Amino acid sequence: MDLILLLLPVAAASGWLAARRSMRQHQERQCEADMDSAYYRGLNYLVNEQPDKAIDVFVGMLEVNSETVEMHLALGSLFRRRGEVDRAIRIHQNLIARSTLSADQRSQALLSLGNDYMKAGLLDRAEGLFEELVESKRQLQPALTNLKMIYQHEKDWQKSLEVSQRLDLLGGKGEGDDQAHFLCELAELAIKSDDEAQAESYLKQGLEVAPLALRPQLIMAGISEKRGACREAIVRFKQIADQHPNYIGEILRPMAECYRRSQQQSQWIEWLREIYANKRNIQVMLEIAHELENSEGADAAIEFLTSELANTPDLNGIHQLISMRMAQQGEHQSQFLQMINQFVERMAARQSAYLCHRCGFTTRTIHWQCPGCRSWGTMLPTETK
Repeated sequence: MDLILLLLPVAAASGWLAARRSMRQHQERQCEADMDSAYYRGLNYLVNEQPDKAIDVFVGMLEVNSETVEMHLALGSLFRRRGEVDRAIRIHQNLIARSTLSADQRSQALLSLGNDYMKAGLLDRAEGLFEELVESKRQLQPALTNLKMIYQHEKDWQKSLEVSQRLDLLGGKGEGDDQAHFLCELAELAIKSDDEAQAESYLKQGLEVAPLALRPQLIMAGISEKRGACREAIVRFKQIADQHPNYIGEILRPMAECYRRSQQQSQWIEWLREIYANKRNIQVMLEIAHELENSEGADAAIEFLTSELANTPDLNGIHQLISMRMAQQGEHQSQFLQMINQFVERMAARQSAYLCHRCGFTTRTIHWQCPGCRSWGTMLPTETK
């Protein structure tokens, strides 16, 4: 009896503990069931493009279980995409403040907060977070990619180059082309400082990482022309014409000047006709007409343009033809011809000369970095006949 009396409290305590454990397990299962139901309800709202309702559901889930790190990250990213950057920043800052985060969770939160800062234009804060990630070797590729964007925005071409080189080692695509542009930016800064030797060094490096890149060749040809090495410049210009025929309009004027200085106008016209026979480029056609006007007179140039424009109509060509006709008439030019010329001139001015093949941005002049999508080397001439 004494033994039974001693065991009764133990049994009672055991029963109470078992009941409490069973109730707790039931509550946990119920909580998990509620969480799963809320999670799928939130996803359903997202799929049906009802982000406001999805946010309300996810916030409610966080109130039920504040330890759901992935849900915090997803919610913060959702706020950022909606443009509510302040809310995204608060969520990610609160997440980082937790001491219970694992190293991987903390690095994901730092990356998300850095993206928030970039979206808000707080580039110095974002830069600090991405540099911290790079130093810890976590989230390395996205952190370096973001740093590259920040350094380009700041026009820090040396740091942009160094980050691109690290991305190249990680298997990044297209980094060689970007590096060539960064080296060209450094070369142009060196040219402004009258340091042509340093500029040429950068340009040679650019051709090493991107042997067929247009921009380093174009700058090197310009350096040769500037210092009076016309033969060297002509060789470089011809190489550009062979490798990048669509960009021939970028070299015609400086190339013509080199031939003029070398007193080789006949060879220049001969080369133009050869190029035009292979690729009927409008800009080459206009250059031939210009040279014919200088060497053989306006009638020869007008006859050439009239014949070519009959097969290849072009507003710039028509404008040049009308201008030549008006110059011939002198003071007796008709008012109707003047009106037509002004109309064609306005129409030609509205035409885009370059188009970004990545985002569709159009412009009258070439930009090595697209102002729209910030991609390098994606602007193509719209005239590719």
